[in-house]
Amino acid sequence: MTVRQRNPSKNDREEEEDLSPSKLVPSANSSWDKCIDDEESSSHENGTQQPLVEAIISTKQQEHQKTATPPPPPSALDNFLSFYSTFSYGTFTADQGLKILQWSSWAIAYLTASSSLNSRFKNKHISPSFRHIYNDLSMARYALRFYGFFQSLEGYRSGSWAGGTWENPLIAKIAKYLMCGSMLIYYPLEHVAYAGWQMPKVVRVDANRFSAVSCRYWCAYIVGDLLVSCLKWRELKKKLTEAGQRLLWKKKEDDKDGIITALEEQKTIIKNLRHVKIQVIRCLLFILPAIHWSLPNWATDPWLSEPVVNGLMLGEAYTCVYQSIRSICR
Repeated sequence: MTVRQRNPSKNDREEEEDLSPSKLVPSANSSWDKCIDDEESSSHENGTQQPLVEAIISTKQQEHQKTATPPPPPSALDNFLSFYSTFSYGTFTADQGLKILQWSSWAIAYLTASSSLNSRFKNKHISPSFRHIYNDLSMARYALRFYGFFQSLEGYRSGSWAGGTWENPLIAKIAKYLMCGSMLIYYPLEHVAYAGWQMPKVVRVDANRFSAVSCRYWCAYIVGDLLVSCLKWRELKKKLTEAGQRLLWKKKEDDKDGIITALEEQKTIIKNLRHVKIQVIRCLLFILPAIHWSLPNWATDPWLSEPVVNGLMLGEAYTCVYQSIRSICR
């Protein structure tokens, strides 16, 4: 007997109806061989019925699946909320959202600062209000950097900042020692600068100086990120060429499964290559503001004007969010 209950056969019902000793013990007119033959035939009949029952149950389950009403597709609002939850789940993407608000607030404040625009909007408080939001968001992003030290330490120990396994060993080394190592120094210096700005009577330090020193390590990180991205770019281009050659070979052999595999591989490489190219653009947008804030007198004698520095940061913010959206949606 299996776990599934089978239906009683005709022989079973007859045995249940008459269980007298005379039926259990062979009579004088019957032989023990006859009893054994009856038991074997009953066992054979039951054995053939069980697969039949299982087949009937399987057929009914398939019919139920076909007739079952499929769930309705998610609405556009549900898709947006699912994407938004994924995007805002981590502190990294949350900082990107604040970065968009920060630099967009500055842009609005800067554009509405002129007298002509003020007279057009008939509200002279627009620019100062958005300037105030911009300053508050800047400090809020400093608070989020308290998460950064341990993220950098994890990347240093695990090598996760390399972004996978690469043929060129320099990628993992630069990501570990230059990128993670510089951030392990950058974040504590940023914390000291933040405390000096927010609690000047408690933390008596030159916050501008600590901020300038921290940005020098940020420059080192950007240089490392740019080097790693360029090395990945070169390696991915090589892999893309090899994938194209494999695709041509599979087409000559008329290997349909091989063609599908080669196309999927080529598609994945193209997506990774596009991600690396966007990362290079971000590094180029970052480098001038990072150098600007690394100078000793960045606050009192700025090297670049505010529209140049903040305009580059605004462009990087939107580029960064675009990169994250493509990574989530692919």
